[in-house]
Amino acid sequence: MELSFTTQNATFAFGQHDRVTIEGSRYCVTSRNEEGYVLTRDDGTGLSVQFAHAQLSRLASARRIRVERDYYDPRECQRRLRGQTSMVSNLSDKARARVSKKDAYCEAVAKLRREGTTIKMTDESLRANMTLIMGTALEYAGNLNPLGATSLDLSADFRKAPSTRTLRRWLQIKQQDGLAALAGAMHRRGNRGSAMEPEALGLLYKEVRGYLRVEKPTQKMIHENVVLAFEQRNAERAEEGLDPLTTPSRETVRRAIRSLDPFEVECARNGLAAARKKFRPVADGLNLTRPLERVEMDEWTVDLMTLMKTSEIYEVLTDEEKLALGLDGGKDRWVLTVAICCTTRCIVGMTLSRNAKSGAACQTLQMVLSDKGQWADAVGALSAWDLFGMVELLVTDGGNAFKSEAFRHTCADLGIALEIATNGVPEARGTIERVFKTVATGLMPRLSGRTFSDIITKGDTDPRDRAALTVDDLTFALIRWVVDIYHNTPHRGLRGETPLECWRRLVDQYGVQPPPDIERTRLVFGERMERRLDKTGITVLGVRYHSEVLATWMLRRDPEQVEVRWHPMDIGAVSVRLGSEWHTIPAVDDSLDGVPARTWLTAVRHVRAGAPNSRRVDMVAVREAIKAIDARTAASMAAAGINFEDWSPEAMARAERKNFAGVEFFERKAPQKADAEPGHAIPDLSEVTGEDDAAATSGTSSAGATGPRPGKSNLTIEED
Repeated sequence: MELSFTTQNATFAFGQHDRVTIEGSRYCVTSRNEEGYVLTRDDGTGLSVQFAHAQLSRLASARRIRVERDYYDPRECQRRLRGQTSMVSNLSDKARARVSKKDAYCEAVAKLRREGTTIKMTDESLRANMTLIMGTALEYAGNLNPLGATSLDLSADFRKAPSTRTLRRWLQIKQQDGLAALAGAMHRRGNRGSAMEPEALGLLYKEVRGYLRVEKPTQKMIHENVVLAFEQRNAERAEEGLDPLTTPSRETVRRAIRSLDPFEVECARNGLAAARKKFRPVADGLNLTRPLERVEMDEWTVDLMTLMKTSEIYEVLTDEEKLALGLDGGKDRWVLTVAICCTTRCIVGMTLSRNAKSGAACQTLQMVLSDKGQWADAVGALSAWDLFGMVELLVTDGGNAFKSEAFRHTCADLGIALEIATNGVPEARGTIERVFKTVATGLMPRLSGRTFSDIITKGDTDPRDRAALTVDDLTFALIRWVVDIYHNTPHRGLRGETPLECWRRLVDQYGVQPPPDIERTRLVFGERMERRLDKTGITVLGVRYHSEVLATWMLRRDPEQVEVRWHPMDIGAVSVRLGSEWHTIPAVDDSLDGVPARTWLTAVRHVRAGAPNSRRVDMVAVREAIKAIDARTAASMAAAGINFEDWSPEAMARAERKNFAGVEFFERKAPQKADAEPGHAIPDLSEVTGEDDAAATSGTSSAGATGPRPGKSNLTIEED
């Protein structure tokens, strides 16, 4: 058996007066040849498009071509002008019932004439054979009572035979204009005008418009106002010698009120927001396919009073820092900035701050681009929080934090399309608005110190008296609830799939764009500052940065101010602009790679607290303190990562002035084992304290600036 395949496509025939609609665009036929058709737009622009026969064949297979036969024919235009349709399916039930009767009688006459009966189209012949015609018509009737009414209209009742003249007219209409033309124009019959005089009608609607008030008057009140208005006007007409106006009944007033525009009524009585919410069309929502295709971000005042005091790291903060962070022991509310992926409904970033600010918005965006596993591990979450990647579209409201220059420029530098939705239209950000309600109803009732949206719900309780949570408690609850509960709960918007399952499935299918590297992250999110460059390098927050690039630059330049980018989450390196290019400069002490600024400050304070009168800080002791802090407060420090940290120029200057003014860092010399002797040699006092002549003379250090000579060292010797 031979198999053959043909590539020949179907060729369609379009009439001269046909209207062809292809994928929503309407055309009329201009010309045709063996290659295809030339179609011209019917919108008056005169634009023509060529369609090959193969292209039309593919479009027809996809059911994207609609042809309206003889649409531009003059007779068809006249028929549409009379309000007649070309399809029986477009008719109402009553019109279809009338067409059914007329068509049955027409088909009965045609059948009897085809069978050779003596029926002629004269009045005498039709009248003599009407009983036969009626019996034959019943064979073509699908249902004698299609409307299910107890009493049928004359035009739809098969028992009422038409007159001979009417029957001939039906036959002529069907032959000329088609079956649908039998519907006629009965639906346009009747007097649709008002029986009321123009003056009475105007007076009625003048009072009916009073229904459109925010005081929400009832229909009964409007009817009473109409009666009073008519009584007053009739009294005036009596003095003028005119006949009185007929006072409308209560039903007439009710119909007049119901004739008002519903949107206008709702807007006037309940406000624009309520009207928009009630009448806004609801479809299937956003058509999203990929993770992070659309991310919505917004702020929400946490419905919880918390004690502004954290545990473990609270004691190592200065009074000024406690006040700046809001950890002063008072009771206040927090603002939660949240970012959610609209495709998967996963929460991909959140930040707690004292008030809405651009820094919190930028920190939340940075969290979206970061692996959040450390925060999940810090609270002992059972599920992973490795949901991160580059955002394609970021949608926010018009809050000050989101329309700030810093936030807009950050999105532009990352290549993220930013859309600021219209204020007062929460439907434009329905996903993020709904998740805040989920937090309020799913998490807040579990916590002590919860506030309420109104005094009726709150009752007689005072949330300030029951505020018992610390910031650490609130942070722990938020992260644990998001990672373990919310992400693993079936979501109705995902058709029963959990947000985490949806993320995993779509990431396997589409993937996500990788986040920016550490250098670009530092340039975009890092703190902008200027530092003096000299032969010792650059010092930021007591940490000295130097490299061969800086040394080479200094050979051709005098000490000068350079632009620096510094990131508080990793003080192991900074970015420095030299000329027109940025360079990554590592810290002189490579042990600071990956160390957050908050851990570094805490370690320095611990070491200095042991010798408050000393101006020299041992880097060995600082490194040990960093390890101890990581081991002791890892959970607190990691969980605090969603709390907003202020590293503004003023905060940086205050921290450097309080902790590093006049401080010198040095490296303690490790004790060496004596030759051929057990144990270790006792180092010289200068080896422990670093008080050698060279250091005292040069004033250089491994990590910081110079300072006065230290006080007496404290040495402890332990034997095996």
